Amino acid sequence: MQSVRKKASEVIASVALALLIIYLVDVLTTMLTGHVGFLPFSSQDRGLIFGASSIALFIVSFAVSIGVYSKVTATLLIIGGALIGTSVLVSTYITPQFINSFEGTKIVTPPLPQFVGIIILGYAIMGSGIFKAVRKR
Repeated sequence: MQSVRKKASEVIASVALALLIIYLVDVLTTMLTGHVGFLPFSSQDRGLIFGASSIALFIVSFAVSIGVYSKVTATLLIIGGALIGTSVLVSTYITPQFINSFEGTKIVTPPLPQFVGIIILGYAIMGSGIFKAVRKR
């Protein structure tokens, strides 16, 4: 039974990482070219379909692998969580922000709360991978 759960968690985490990489490449393409990326979705749909589903699949992968040691799952969780947290954190500061003018001073608005939540989720996923790697069972 454990080998089935181990394989299932590895496959789920692999699919989650593949979706995340597709999403990040599309966003990077959009940012670099200034045009719509290769996915035929709006940014909101793209984020919901690829971003949210990858986060959900990483969480499911961790849940399936509870009590089962898998270096592959731990590694994929660490990589995926780091990519999610870091990419959202970096993108909030390199994308054009709304600039407010207050007495001639430009103030960049902080990241929106939903982005902070995604950053926390990303690093929580990374932490769950570190937990799996250290725990061994």
